[in-house]
Amino acid sequence: MPRAVPLRSCRWARSAHRSFHLIHGSSRLRRKETERVKFSPEQVPAHIAFIMDGNGRWAMNRGFLRLRGYEEGAVSLRRITTHCRELGVREATFFALSTENYLRRPRREISFLMKLLKTYLVKEREMLMDNNIRLTTIGDVTSFPADVLETLHETEILTSENDGMVMRLALNYGSRQEIINAVRALCADIRDGKMDPDRIEEISEDVFAAYLADPQMKDPDLVIRTAGEYRLSNFLLWQSSYSELWITDELWPDFDIEHIDEALVAYVNRDRKYGAVLDPASREASGSNGI
Repeated sequence: MPRAVPLRSCRWARSAHRSFHLIHGSSRLRRKETERVKFSPEQVPAHIAFIMDGNGRWAMNRGFLRLRGYEEGAVSLRRITTHCRELGVREATFFALSTENYLRRPRREISFLMKLLKTYLVKEREMLMDNNIRLTTIGDVTSFPADVLETLHETEILTSENDGMVMRLALNYGSRQEIINAVRALCADIRDGKMDPDRIEEISEDVFAAYLADPQMKDPDLVIRTAGEYRLSNFLLWQSSYSELWITDELWPDFDIEHIDEALVAYVNRDRKYGAVLDPASREASGSNGI
């Protein structure tokens, strides 16, 4: 099987390749190939983050209302969550609703998404418990309807002791705002005497990361975006500085387990260098021998 190569032909990729290693999800590896692929625990990313794009386009391409696409997207969310758990992924973060979409989409659409979220949370509690998955969220949900917040809180409490995998929903989330909130909280601690202002130079990346939305979140090893768009859309900008990025033209409702496996085949054939230069001995020691 040929090694995956980074995309360098698009302008976005050229400008961003210093921070990300781009892997494009071609259609060359289909189900008959991927269903035979077995991944060792060392090859499976500890944290995969998903930018779930293309729900509306999926519906419109079929002559449906956009809202139908979100319903189908929820089905895909369940399918991908359970497959991540089966693979041994420790954290799966899903970009479910951006701040930009929450503020700019028609209120009718947002109202539908709130109802869909509540229905999903209730319906999938059994799946979460059966698979030992803990549900958590990042983002500002304070303006969500009271009944949705109650259902979300109940589901988080119900699954709080599960330790098989973390399923994290990004709801009304924007990474720039997350970073601004972290800076404000850090400054407040300095103002309130919780941090010595004479030791500001000791503020490290780890110290700052503790002020982000979920201090327990590990940096994503792999960010997957559907629907063929080449941007992060204000998603986990701090945390994804060294993540591998894999893009597929598949729309989110069509995204299936063979696409996950395709992404992992590409992922394990990458050298994650974090700015360093790996010699062959270092590559072999890291276990990055591919499939």
